[in-house]
Amino acid sequence: MSKTKAIRLSKSDEKLINEFLDKNPFFDFSSLTRMALLQFIQNPQITLQPVKTKSKSVNRSKTL
Repeated sequence: MSKTKAIRLSKSDEKLINEFLDKNPFFDFSSLTRMALLQFIQNPQITLQPVKTKSKSVNRSKTL
């Protein structure tokens, strides 16, 4: 059974999405979002940058 999920969008994101959907009327928001999420899950193309911590190390496992 399908399930509804919600996301928050900034006004600028919403504007870009609406512009895309206007130019591509065969998509609706739900289909576009579902396709984008599945594509990202199957082939994530994101590079994350590490952040250096201060010289004093913190043992996070004790706080979690």
